[in-house]
Amino acid sequence: MKDILFNVNEIRIEISFKSFDELRKILSFYQRNNLYKINVPCKNTLKKDFLLKSIEIAKDEFPSIDIIPHFSILHEFKRNMINTQDSLVNFMEAVIYNGCKHVLLVSGSQKRASIDSVSALYMLKDNSLFFNQDISFGVAFNPYLPPYLFDEEILRLEKKLQSGLVSSIWIQFGTDYQLLKSRIEILSRMISATINKNPKISKIILFGSILIPSKQFLARFKYRPWKGVYCSNEFLESEEMAHKIITNLLKTYKQNEICPLIETNITTDEHLKKLSNIFNV
Repeated sequence: MKDILFNVNEIRIEISFKSFDELRKILSFYQRNNLYKINVPCKNTLKKDFLLKSIEIAKDEFPSIDIIPHFSILHEFKRNMINTQDSLVNFMEAVIYNGCKHVLLVSGSQKRASIDSVSALYMLKDNSLFFNQDISFGVAFNPYLPPYLFDEEILRLEKKLQSGLVSSIWIQFGTDYQLLKSRIEILSRMISATINKNPKISKIILFGSILIPSKQFLARFKYRPWKGVYCSNEFLESEEMAHKIITNLLKTYKQNEICPLIETNITTDEHLKKLSNIFNV
């Protein structure tokens, strides 16, 4: 008898789209399949007014779907720090008005010198508009960085947690699940220390990115790797080997109560079947 690592109805799925009609089509598919936990990223053309209008449509027409929108400082940057801060405040006001309870705040793959997710959190902390709002933030964390970069990543995460606004940590995708295990131990100690110091924080939830490998994805990644995403040669070698590594990664998530975030396109029954098969071992 097979063990179920995760139920597809309990995970989160990141969606991407280029029009409101495509958004409606995707969300209709999810609603039919009882998939109610969706993330809307902020990247490429999915940003600014288009992103905000998309969130409005999603919350209005699909009220049963839990939307977590992302705000990327890289993609929402507006000439300088002040303008970008104003843009973030306007974004927060809009998503709160539309009923969102959680936002994933990220710096982006290329950090701006004048503002990043750390300074943005402290700006929001000092903004009286959000004192009594039922809103919390998620932040990104990359456990796969080499030691000299990982030390800086830990310091940045510590500062984010000290803001008191963070209730979730979103782990970057990578394939070295053995390294992940050791880095999770460090992360767990940080979370415990944060909760002990701040009685207002009862729990910090962990999410972990998952990419569903295909021949096309592996070929593309070999040709053009994503910045900050560490995939081993073994993972890129074949689809079969990649699936084995994904299974071990999911087992690590399961053991450490990390909820998967699927970043691969899931928009058809075939995609959904493949995802379900991966969760069954």
